[in-house]
Order: sequence, then structure tokens, then C-alpha cells
Amino acid sequence: MYKHTAEACIPVPHPERVAKKLCARSADYCRSIDDMGADKLLDFGDARALLRLTDDGLRLQVDAQDTITFYGIRTLLLGILCAVAKFSGEHAEWHSAGSEPVGSM
Repeated sequence: MYKHTAEACIPVPHPERVAKKLCARSADYCRSIDDMGADKLLDFGDARALLRLTDDGLRLQVDAQDTITFYGIRTLLLGILCAVAKFSGEHAEWHSAGSEPVGSM
């Protein structure tokens, strides 16, 4: 179980293309990226990020053991999104994901 967890719905056009670009640009920082159909799981070791495609964008969930890694991964993902999509970052509202397991998103 991860100590820090949050999720955000990010409105972006063409979420499938954006997710593919986000995964490609974050590959150097991840141990692995698992393709689970419409979902992508980025494994950072002591943290992970789940990308889920929605009709109007991406749903991101970040889980981490420590605070610095947690905010670092969130910052990394938002920075990449700003670079690859028409997204300024101002519409990203992170909410506590509570104890909801990643697979049940």
C-alpha cells in the first residue's frame, strides 16, 4: 500500500495520442511501462502512475511511498503533458484517491 496517492482528470484532445507521447517521454524515468489495454501503468520503483483514457482526456493516478517522489512524479507528468498537448496545467485538480485500488479506477 502506498502512503501518498492522488488522482486528477486532465482534459486533453486525442487522449490516446497524448498518452502514447507521455509514456515515450517518461520512459527514461520509469523501470517499466505496462500496456493494459486502455490503461498504462508506469512503474517508478517506490511509486507508480496509472494513465486511463477517458472520453474527454486522461485520468491520472499517482501513488508513492514518500512525499518528494509523489510530488516529483506529478510534476514530471504535468510537465510532459504541457509539452505534448494543448494543456497549460491550470486545469489539473488533484484529489485524494483514498484507498481505491488502481485496478478499480
